[in-house]
Amino acid sequence: MSLSCWNNRKEDEIKKIEVKNNRFSDTTIFNYDSVITETKNLLTDDFIIQPFSCFVIISNLQESETDKIIYNTIAPAANCFYNDFFQKRPDELIKVFLFKDEKSYRYWARKLFDDDDVSYFGYYKPSQKTMLMNISTGTGTLVHELTHAFVRYDFPDIPAWFNEGLGSLYERCSLNNGEIIGYVNWRLPSLQNAIKNKTYTELDILFDTDDDEFYGEKSGFYYAQARYFCLYMQEKNLLKKFYKLLRDNFEEDKTGKSFVVKMFEKDLKSIEKEFKSWASKLTLKN
Repeated sequence: MSLSCWNNRKEDEIKKIEVKNNRFSDTTIFNYDSVITETKNLLTDDFIIQPFSCFVIISNLQESETDKIIYNTIAPAANCFYNDFFQKRPDELIKVFLFKDEKSYRYWARKLFDDDDVSYFGYYKPSQKTMLMNISTGTGTLVHELTHAFVRYDFPDIPAWFNEGLGSLYERCSLNNGEIIGYVNWRLPSLQNAIKNKTYTELDILFDTDDDEFYGEKSGFYYAQARYFCLYMQEKNLLKKFYKLLRDNFEEDKTGKSFVVKMFEKDLKSIEKEFKSWASKLTLKN
């Protein structure tokens, strides 16, 4: 494998970061060259293509900005996830497109994948092993979609509510000392308004949703409810435990409901009452 034409300097620097962190070193040998060559032939000359770990980063940002996202977001997020949650690592390359603005993001989403109806922020295409990011909106969505990309290999059967709850939890987070921590974000009003207006749907129903129901007409509320229940578990120091309990015992309860009860050592109605009281008191700060 020769990567001399793709910035050996940056590859060496990234290897030093990996060695220093010593938490996300891959044992899989990836064929970067074939993916890089295939991708390069589809793009214009203003793109940087950078191999890193299980990723090929494709960016039309400046080189320094691309490096910053790799060093400050992608590398530490990967380290945190494999410290805190996941065991099985990706055994195939994942392409990450970082677009500098909405215009280029939408143009290339359409040109490369014929995607027109896309999120303003970014999205993940599991079948293509590809993430596309409008990175001008910040790196929150990038971490959200990285969560999905890693979960796909570690817990492919994860229910939608927990997959999206976990991913959206990290839309606003810190990545320090090998630990990822989620914080209150813009989804809070959706949950609090539902509680206040008595349109709130019980956790019992959330846990039972299938993909069609979760991503259906109440999707905005379900995202918020799932996110803040994950934040609630984090605050109780139960989130990592729940992830591993559900993953390792999935065939016993595919909803996760019984594991929630087991962890909290309370019935679901008591858990819900305390969760709603806690969520109602949260404040959203800029």
